Amino acid sequence: MVAGAVQWLSRRLATLLRQRPRPRLGAFALPPEIILMVTTYLTDPSVISLALTCRTLHSLCFPRHPRLNTAEKEELLLWLEKDTATLYFCHYCAKLHRWHTRWANSISEEDLPCDKHLLFSSISFAPGDISYHHARLVMNRHFYGPSHGLPLHKLEKRIWLHSLRNTVTYSASLHARIVDDKLLVLSVRTMYHPRGDSGLLRDYIDCWATQACQHLTLGRGCPNYAPKQLPELAKNKTTPGRFAPCEQSFGSCTFCPTDYCIDISWRGRKKGYIIKVSIYRQLGDCRSPFDWSWRAMTTLTIEEPRTAFPLEYRPGIIRDRWNKADGIDSRTQGEWVEIPGLASLGRPRARAAVAL
Repeated sequence: MVAGAVQWLSRRLATLLRQRPRPRLGAFALPPEIILMVTTYLTDPSVISLALTCRTLHSLCFPRHPRLNTAEKEELLLWLEKDTATLYFCHYCAKLHRWHTRWANSISEEDLPCDKHLLFSSISFAPGDISYHHARLVMNRHFYGPSHGLPLHKLEKRIWLHSLRNTVTYSASLHARIVDDKLLVLSVRTMYHPRGDSGLLRDYIDCWATQACQHLTLGRGCPNYAPKQLPELAKNKTTPGRFAPCEQSFGSCTFCPTDYCIDISWRGRKKGYIIKVSIYRQLGDCRSPFDWSWRAMTTLTIEEPRTAFPLEYRPGIIRDRWNKADGIDSRTQGEWVEIPGLASLGRPRARAAVAL
């Protein structure tokens, strides 16, 4: 009886095994000799990347003593970042770090797994700052998919305050969008005195107003060096009115991709002036904190200022790119805001434009 049961079980297992479909091995259903021949035509980072796809390939072609130079290591880690949603590449320490959803609100230096006080690590805005790690995760989501980073709206902020010292009302909002794979940020700042006191409003702007970029500021600034006060705010400081009204006056930084639009409106003796400044900045694709776009935003001087790219970064083009996302085909007629003290350090000749 036991022998019969064993025979029945053997026949049953044989039937099940015959019915089981053969696994689909796909492109890797090749003799090891062919796979090894293919690897001889690959770079070292490509061989390691191939070896990490499965255990079979790992045992077959992963180098016993892999040696990659700095560029090859970065190339490999960038591939792994693209394939692994929970990791992001850090250019400062050339490693992959795990990112956390709690970073959606802010990233403090204490939260970062790499060295503190990083060079070119953040850009100042009003309100708040944007760190490179934050910007990279937003762009990773854009390039690689929703699971790879933070949503764009996490960069957006809004504040409102009433100055106790000058009794000036100040509001600021930060907006972000991606246009042509470039991260753009718009900071809108509004200031007025509720009782129309132009003197207190002037004092507040000169002493407490924030920068537009590393090179331009809403505050007093430096006449011939950076940060230089926006020309529209520097006009007629000593006149009884304290300000010169203007409507949609445009200007552009000569060093970094920053455009601005300023409105200074007189609302009558009781309400006084209201000042609105819209600052458009292009952070780039955020693939490296050492790329020109990011470095130009975080350093005072740079070997190639914005004026070295007369077509790609003409005055007003950052604002026009922002409007493009709204379906508005604009051509901002802006002017360069020259900073003599920085220009005297030496400026490369503008690159020649080549018509195609």
